[in-house]
Amino acid sequence: MIQRQLVGIRFPKATLDMRSAGRVRQALYTYGFMEATVDPPMVKQADNDLVDLTFHIESGTRYYVSGLALGGVEAFSPQQVRDLIPIHPGDPVDADKLQRALGDIRHLYGCAGFLDVKPEVSENYHRATRTLFYNMRMHEGEVSTIASLKVIGLDRGWVDKVITLPELQPKSVFSSCRIREAISALSLQKDSSSPLSFAVQGDRSGNRVSVLIDFSVGHAPKR
Repeated sequence: MIQRQLVGIRFPKATLDMRSAGRVRQALYTYGFMEATVDPPMVKQADNDLVDLTFHIESGTRYYVSGLALGGVEAFSPQQVRDLIPIHPGDPVDADKLQRALGDIRHLYGCAGFLDVKPEVSENYHRATRTLFYNMRMHEGEVSTIASLKVIGLDRGWVDKVITLPELQPKSVFSSCRIREAISALSLQKDSSSPLSFAVQGDRSGNRVSVLIDFSVGHAPKR
């Protein structure tokens, strides 16, 4: 339950303004309290540069999820994307959970070369039932491919092994996570207790990516 009084929240004077009530209201909205009211805070001096804010809150009834529709998915099966969204009918509204799901979806698409994917979410509220319905539409964009490759910080013998990886060939799909997995599978060092460090950088021009694999960030293996 949301308490009627929240006491002891401290802010420096320099950041104190009447928008504090709006920030508290937004926090309640995030967790489904769509009709919460927050009065402007009462301010009490605490220390030389600090004050205590006391908010009076009427949280109202929490909203719950009535359903979720997903569209625009072509690169994967819709169910594969839906499985990344742990939101189901009857769940309390939780915007943080939704944002984490969107991050997982972007990662899934990014690993397949869709670097510009944009999941668009709209919300339909039903006040009579205190429910919220999500509509999610995926704007996938186009696959980015590799235009060129450069490897630095590595002995020539190992460079020859790295540049022959299928994941790094020109016109291949650019996927930093697949590139990392492929390089790690080469076992470039004998001591697996200290994982090899390297950076994967991509300089994009449209949907073409110039890739730089930089082993100088760690201890490059020697032949």
